[in-house]
This record gives sequence, structure tokens and C-alpha cells, in this order.
Amino acid sequence: TLRVSAQEMFKAYELGMKSGDVSGASLAIYLHLQYLFMEGENLSSLREKNDHYIKQVVKFNKETAKTLILDRISLDFLIGVPCESFSIFDGMIYNEASLLADALSNKNRILVSSIYFRRHFEAFWGGQYVQALKWSKIASDYAGKVSGPRMVNMFLYVTMGVVFFQLYREGEGNIYYDRGKVMLNTLEKGLQDCSNDLFNNKLLLLQAEHYAANCEVKKAKAAYEASIQTAKKFRRVNDEALAYELQGKYLSSIVDSQASESYNKSY
Repeated sequence: TLRVSAQEMFKAYELGMKSGDVSGASLAIYLHLQYLFMEGENLSSLREKNDHYIKQVVKFNKETAKTLILDRISLDFLIGVPCESFSIFDGMIYNEASLLADALSNKNRILVSSIYFRRHFEAFWGGQYVQALKWSKIASDYAGKVSGPRMVNMFLYVTMGVVFFQLYREGEGNIYYDRGKVMLNTLEKGLQDCSNDLFNNKLLLLQAEHYAANCEVKKAKAAYEASIQTAKKFRRVNDEALAYELQGKYLSSIVDSQASESYNKSY
């Protein structure tokens, strides 16, 4: 499960810190927090953990703390508070724009890619699908052939699938429907040899978006509701909120009176 994977990454973090491999430890704890987020960990709790680990890592190497800062920016965005963690860089890096400039100057393509992927997820959570697509394209260009952890990639299939289906429904062209189908098929294939408990509610949500794009009202409604109930079952509050929001958006598009109720439950 994601919880088990998160625990394994935490063990890797502890080993890295004990052996002096601070760079490896930083990556491990970054993935640890990513997996906890996907599992539905409370955002405020994640923020506290991120703050703790940044302080631990930065004692040994400020360079390795740069990736952890990205998690903190995203968490602060979702919670709705300003990010004040850049003070650890003593004024040399004071916001994400200066972090990006630093990464570009040092030709750190992985960090540049991570920054743009973070922006992709922020735009996605904010419902800015055109912008989310733009950031994802830039991030992929910088990442090149370097592939991220499988679970993170599968989460990206979900967000990109939603983006494509949403753009298709907004009238941006049939190409986005086809791309959405590719993401859905890729996710379904990936789940054939992976525990369905990890992504089942996300798969149901993407299927709901597909049905909505096909104007299959009954199937779309059933899939949205199934996604919500599955997220509740596994206590993935972030996924539950997203499913409610997308359900509300869909119901609003077909002038269903239940739309406002779904929107209210997403917050």
C-alpha cells in the first residue's frame, strides 16, 4: 500500500541520515511525504512533518533541502497560507522564482522539472487546466528520459487524464478526448499488476470523466459517486474532495440540482 511505501521511504531516510547520504535521505523523505499526501494524510500534519525534515536536512546540506521546499510550497498553497520556509537559504533564494533561476543557472534539470511539475499540480488543484497542461509539458521536456517513481507517475496519469477530458468538454478539440483515453488506458494497464486499493478511487474518477465526456449521464453519476465512496472507505480526504468538486462541476454542466451540494462537500 501507499502507507507501506511511505514507511519504506522513511526507513531509507533514516539510513541515509545515519550514513551521511543526506542527498539520498532528502529524496527518500520527499517521496515519503508524497506518498502520505496521496494516501490522504491531513495537510496540516504533512506541513508540520515537512517543516521538521527541512530543518534536519538543511543542517548538513542546504542544496538537498531545495526539493523539500517544493512540497512545502504546495502544502501552503492547498492550506491557503504564505510559504515562509525560504529563510533557510539566508536570502540567496527567497521564492520559487529565484529557486527556478538557481536551478537553471546550475543546469539542474531534475529540480527544474520538479518545479514545473509542482506548478502543474497547483494549477490542477486550482482548476486551471490549460495552465496545468502548459506546466506539465515544460516539466516533461526538462525531465527528458528520466522517469519518476511509479506511484507518482500513476498519479500524474490521473491528473493529466482529468485535464484532457476537461479541455475536451470545454470545446478545445477532439485531440484532448483521445489523449484522455490514453491516460485512462495507461492507468488501467498499470493497475493490472498493482494493488487496486492504491488507485481504485482515482481510476473510478477518471472513468467518470470519460463517461461525462461521452455524455453517458447515468454511468458518469455512478462513477463519480463510486469514486467518492471508495475515497471515503480508505480515508483519502484529498481524493474525496477532488471527486466531490469534479462531480459538482459535472452536475452543474447538466443543470442538476445536486451540484451545489457536491461543491459544498468538496471544501
